[in-house]
Amino acid sequence: MVKSVLASFVYVSLLIFMIGSALWVIRDCRRRGKPWGETLAWGLFAGWFLGLGLMAYIYWNRKFSS
Repeated sequence: MVKSVLASFVYVSLLIFMIGSALWVIRDCRRRGKPWGETLAWGLFAGWFLGLGLMAYIYWNRKFSS
């Protein structure tokens, strides 16, 4: 029973972090004036690939910001 509750907690926490990461990236892309296609692509990438997507987005913006 305890393992089931812990597993559910971890699962829900990861989902919340994934959705929050994607929404933050989407909002930041729109603030920077990126087109919707690029915004959607970055948002999906950041949400799906959890930490990797978020780190790649931050690195990409620092390296190639206009």
